[in-house]
Amino acid sequence: MATEKKKVAIIGAGPVGCAFALHLVKAGHEVTIVGRGQRLATLQENGGVLAKKSEKARETEISTTPVKAVGSLDTAQPWDLILLTITEHQFDDQLFATLKACPQRAEILFMFNTFASLDKYFDVLGKERCIMGFPAIMASFHDGALVHRFLGFGQITIISSPEWRSIFSAAGIPCVHEPDMQSWLRTHAAMVVGVMSATVAASKKNSGLSWAEAGLSAGAAREGLQLVKKLGNSITPRFLYYLGVAAPSFVLTGLLWVLTRVPSMRKNPQVPNWEREFLGLAESIIGAAPSEDDVRLISQLRSKFI
Repeated sequence: MATEKKKVAIIGAGPVGCAFALHLVKAGHEVTIVGRGQRLATLQENGGVLAKKSEKARETEISTTPVKAVGSLDTAQPWDLILLTITEHQFDDQLFATLKACPQRAEILFMFNTFASLDKYFDVLGKERCIMGFPAIMASFHDGALVHRFLGFGQITIISSPEWRSIFSAAGIPCVHEPDMQSWLRTHAAMVVGVMSATVAASKKNSGLSWAEAGLSAGAAREGLQLVKKLGNSITPRFLYYLGVAAPSFVLTGLLWVLTRVPSMRKNPQVPNWEREFLGLAESIIGAAPSEDDVRLISQLRSKFI
């Protein structure tokens, strides 16, 4: 049975937002991207999203997917979904007010990293209309064109809504349902702080980390996972409990030590973005901790980058 056409607004004109727009438009849905600055201007000038299959693809292999792009969200429109692909620190009172002004039928999907309590979104917007998710995607712009790949193995895009999981899957976005997004997001944030901090540090020194340096990143991740449990959540998915908590500390330290010796990890063009992301997540974890002792290693790690 064909999927009913949906009216979707995507807030965020970066690679992730454009990738979702491209797939949803091709699946027959009506999509509007809300952006700003040069990215908005580029979308409007091109009449949509330019995309190519790889970084090395020729200019003749670039395709255009028509997508409407605007500078602000029209709160009077009968949106079915408002998808936010911006980072947590970009949320402010003005954005919350705009989302509150949208029709109550509009569901709001947050696609970002956070360790903070999701209650602050539920309290402002209503828990019944909020959906939480996380995009598993490799995406970037090359010569003005989107190059992306939604991951379909290992980590897959997750979402708390079974209905939208089905819609995204039908649009060619591999997706799974996760009912406990608070636990998943907190677990993911703790691990990201460890992995990204190690990768960024290795990139800056252009060599693998020492055992002590890898140990600090691994220790921060373990500390974050312990905090997940202390706050009443479950370490999700469960295998990360065995890797980051139950296993001896040298296991995770060794994995990070090896990871930083992989040249493709140190030279990944997304590394500068990873530094901002893990610092934001570290701050989010520190802010959620009941005491300074709960985040001693995370605070120590964060101080090395600021």
